[in-house]
Amino acid sequence: MYEYVTKKEYGPIKNEIETILYHVKHEMENKYELTFRFQLIGSGKRHLITRVIKGNRGYDFDYNLIIPHPGQGYHYKSNVIKKDFISAFKTALKNTKYSFPKDSKSAITIKLVDKNNSKILHSCDFAIIYYDENKENEGYYYLRNNKSQNQYQFVFRSLRLNIDDKVEDIVEYCDGWNYIRQEYLKLKNINEGNGKHSFSLYNEAVNNVYNRMFND
Repeated sequence: MYEYVTKKEYGPIKNEIETILYHVKHEMENKYELTFRFQLIGSGKRHLITRVIKGNRGYDFDYNLIIPHPGQGYHYKSNVIKKDFISAFKTALKNTKYSFPKDSKSAITIKLVDKNNSKILHSCDFAIIYYDENKENEGYYYLRNNKSQNQYQFVFRSLRLNIDDKVEDIVEYCDGWNYIRQEYLKLKNINEGNGKHSFSLYNEAVNNVYNRMFND
């Protein structure tokens, strides 16, 4: 079963992670001449951070690291971008309690592990993305490590355009946001162990609440 993590608990950790990101930003700009901006996404952005009650995996954050639109040249080769970011994270994480960055399929992952109790306290995934101005309203490209083919590539990910509009309609009603929170937690518990991503469950929760409010 899942529970919500309070902002009082996760707030200082969020600040800690963003301090690390500023170090990464400085390293990337000065050593690799690649600029980026970062953006908290997913459950952290919506204050819907959850964890399994008495579980050993803690809770997690998700950030997009937004680079300029790729052009020609050394810094925009997909494998080089990932390698340079990982190197910058290694530098930024020195003298911290975080694990070295892991090259995951669609992100760079860091974790804070309580080794004495064999549990992850919290973790964070950083996806490297860029926007195409011709498709910015439709989605974005994210850097994926296709391990089966030993190949890095930018892959397009579409967005659901009307979710934010539905949220605006819902929260106009009394306790509208609480309905979303309740539905999201319910779906997290129903789908525990099924591997369904949090952003998909959030979209599903919003659609369920919206349909009950406006379509029933």
